[in-house]
Amino acid sequence: MDTPIHISFNVTAKQKETIHSRMTENGFNDISSYLKVVALKTQTFTFTSAGMESEEALETLQFKITPSQKEKLDEKMKESGCETLTSYLQYVALHAVVTAVVEVRSTGGFEDMLARIANSRKK
Repeated sequence: MDTPIHISFNVTAKQKETIHSRMTENGFNDISSYLKVVALKTQTFTFTSAGMESEEALETLQFKITPSQKEKLDEKMKESGCETLTSYLQYVALHAVVTAVVEVRSTGGFEDMLARIANSRKK
């Protein structure tokens, strides 16, 4: 059995708030699960630092993955032009949720998925 790898990265308080909002909008109850999904399922993108915070990142977010998932994560990071794992994880957690979550959370009917999103925005 593969030994889990603990992945952690720091974000600002504002980024954590935005990530938490994205998590609930898309039906996730656990931030670790959300982070793992967006990190592994997001399609390749062109990284840009626009909108990234300049204040010091003090909040730590973390999740666990297997060694094979870590290889996939490293590959996606390089394909997207990110220089560090932290920048990749911050970017996908803040920006790439829609493409990843539609693929993963589309259980049930399309209308059910839209209802979950609408209900989370009412909170």
